[in-house]
Amino acid sequence: MQKSVLLQVLVRNVDETFRNINVQLPQTNNGDINFTFIEEFLRELERARLRELEAYLKATGLDNYELTEADKDALRNYKNLQWKEFNIKELFGASTRGRRLKSEDRIPGILPFVTAGEAETGISAFIGNNVTVFESNTTTIDMFGSAKYRNYKYGADDHVAVIHTEKLQKHAAIFVTSACHQAAHTGKFNYGNNFYAKDADELYIMLPTADGKHPDFNAMERLIAAMQKIVIADVAKYTARNLEATQEVIDNQEERQEPAITPLHIYDIYQPGRIPLYTLRAACGYFDEGEVPEPEGWIDATGNGFTPDPKRHFAIHAKGDSMLPKIKDGDICIFEWYNAGTRNDEIVLTQSREYDPEYGGKYTIKRYHSEKVVSEEGWQHSKVELRPLNPDFDTVELTEDDDIRTIGIFKCVLLLNN
Repeated sequence: MQKSVLLQVLVRNVDETFRNINVQLPQTNNGDINFTFIEEFLRELERARLRELEAYLKATGLDNYELTEADKDALRNYKNLQWKEFNIKELFGASTRGRRLKSEDRIPGILPFVTAGEAETGISAFIGNNVTVFESNTTTIDMFGSAKYRNYKYGADDHVAVIHTEKLQKHAAIFVTSACHQAAHTGKFNYGNNFYAKDADELYIMLPTADGKHPDFNAMERLIAAMQKIVIADVAKYTARNLEATQEVIDNQEERQEPAITPLHIYDIYQPGRIPLYTLRAACGYFDEGEVPEPEGWIDATGNGFTPDPKRHFAIHAKGDSMLPKIKDGDICIFEWYNAGTRNDEIVLTQSREYDPEYGGKYTIKRYHSEKVVSEEGWQHSKVELRPLNPDFDTVELTEDDDIRTIGIFKCVLLLNN
């Protein structure tokens, strides 16, 4: 009886909790939930995800997972490998380590800083401090004896031992990392008994050998390369099937969906909910002339997930295919005037000395990406790029001499189904 009463109380409390939750959803002009916008928005997200996955598989070579005859031979010969114990120091020289760098002393930057731990593979920060930079294709062993392969340059604190495998081929270095982990990560090392560089120098690992005297790094390279293909094969095949099935669903939905696009109506006067529509030249010219340009008209921007403000927002016609799938040629894009603040990795409308043939001028819509370093003169950009979303287009890399002006921050593509 008591359990029944308790359950009723819990159900009533849950019901009251959810009854008081307010959820913001896009609306049409008449105040109804704009389900058409929601469905199209989700489809665009799915399209973007599909293209990103396809680009990632191709860029990383994960779409090539068919085993060659050499791969098959390497896997077949695994049981016939001869093994020998080798000392780390004798193979790769003395291990080294970085220096301690307290959290409060770390300057933000772009260099990965490795400390002990499993989260984020031990990378605790990205720093701009002047520290020892260790080469890529090396192995780290932290204070707990956990070994990890590093395919990038990095800094490290004094609780991390660095094994200098940089002269090995990539997959052979990964093999050595696995052997180090197996030998060091035994539970012997902890907060009270740290693993240090001297312990790495005394570490013995088991490696294949062809002559009984020296490690067979070629066999390690072939074996790990083949095993990598096996590991990624199922993932890649699953992803490919998922991509195909998802695209089929999207295509079927689009075939069934009847055209419901309302023609764009450009109004002559301002009313609440409307924002100015400018030409590209007028929008960018605002910064040159210092006067608010005359719009070619006013458009209704309600139902797009934000409150339109004619003093903050404006719209322009997009050109070209460099920002597919998010922005298509001819789309009406809504921007917010840029005054100050971060714009890193935002889609922006910019004006610079770089000529963009898509737009026929020195202005463009791209994703803004910058990297900074700290020098004696303060913060400085080490890299500024204008990146397209479409992989068929090239990134524009700007130099210190390029006078780039950010005109606006992208809000959304105007939805005309309202």
